Parts: sequence; structure tokens; C-alpha cells
Amino acid sequence: MKSFCWDFDGTITISNPLWTGCMVDALKIAEPNTPDSFFHIIRPYMAFGFPWHTPENDYSSCIGDAWWELMEKHFCDSYIKCGINSAIAQQASKNVRKIITQKSRYSLYDDAIDTLIALKNNGARNILVSNNYPELRIVLNAFGIDQLFDEIIISAEVGYNKPNSKIFELTKANHADDEFFMIGDSVNADIIGGKQNGMKTIFVHNGYFDNADYCFDNLSSVIKLASL
Repeated sequence: MKSFCWDFDGTITISNPLWTGCMVDALKIAEPNTPDSFFHIIRPYMAFGFPWHTPENDYSSCIGDAWWELMEKHFCDSYIKCGINSAIAQQASKNVRKIITQKSRYSLYDDAIDTLIALKNNGARNILVSNNYPELRIVLNAFGIDQLFDEIIISAEVGYNKPNSKIFELTKANHADDEFFMIGDSVNADIIGGKQNGMKTIFVHNGYFDNADYCFDNLSSVIKLASL
């Protein structure tokens, strides 16, 4: 059987500065006079400090609520470094968790749902493998795509982030005899990570990468691989 392992952000959903946008909106709740220009001030702080920025580390002690405790500290420190006072920074940091699951913050690629359905109809298995926050299932459910995945593996639930081999081992554990494909838009997390863990790789939405087995500009092109 073929198992298609899916990244989420930038693969199934159109990539956008999700965390930066949430940081701005979370601060606006705590401090309504926050200017839109704060987006550019806070954005550099979203390029580090998340578990997936140090995927070699074991975060199995930081799952669920503990994951958010870790991140809220980073958010608070980032706000303070951007000139926000401590009390407002602490309040805003907690707001991020409340708003990040809002459906309006995400847009699916037009062919995402049809591709997931077609793969299942062709007898393949869909597995979500995402470096993400614990409540991602809320978003999947909001779009009605949770039921299209046979398994859902989220880094903030298991404590390991792509390309760490542990998360790929968990992905393959129940289907040792399957042929695995890793689909994603990240060279490091998805393509190199997948390759190093015995998967064929499909690079999407980001042009050409010569180390990937396949490179597609759309998701629907993946469907043909189910019958090869």
C-alpha cells in the first residue's frame, strides 16, 4: 500500500506569515492602539524560538499545554524586546493560542481536498505529518479535511519535529510494509527529512529541487503516483 505523508502549512494551505499575523492581532486585543506597522517589527522574532527551528532536540516533555508554556515565554520575550511593556506582553502572549485556530487565518490550495479524496479512492493512505501547535485538528475539522487523513501526527503532540528521524519513525511505525511518499514545500523538513528516512519525496509549490523524486506546481499531479 502507498502512504502519502502530508505537510500542512505551505503544502495543503497557502503559505502566509501566520504566526506574525497572530502576534499582531493578539497584541491588538491587549492594546487596541497597536499600529499595523508592528507586523514588520515583530516578524523577525518569528524566525527563531519555535521547536521546529531546533528539530534535533527532544521536546517530548513539551507537548500539549507545556508546548504553549514554552511558546508563550518566547512570545512575551519578543514583545518586550519590541518595546511592549511586560503586563501587556504577558496578556498578548496568551491571546495567540486563542486566535490561531480561527479558520479565516488559513486558505486551502484549490486542489487540496480533491487530491486527498482521489488518493483515498485509489486505495492509498493519507497521513498528516506537521510541525505545528497541538490544536491543529481544530483547523482540519473546520475545513472538513480531518476525515481525509488515516493518521494525524503533529509535532507538538509527539515531541519531535521534522526532519528529526523520530517523527518519521512514528509515521511509519504502523505501516512498515507501505511505500511512503513525503509531500511538502520545505527542502529541509520534508524533502531532506523524508529522503533520510527512506521515503520518496514530492516537492510542491516551490519550483525545482534536484534532490526530490518529484517536483510539482500543484497537488493534483500527486494523484497519478497512486496508480504507478
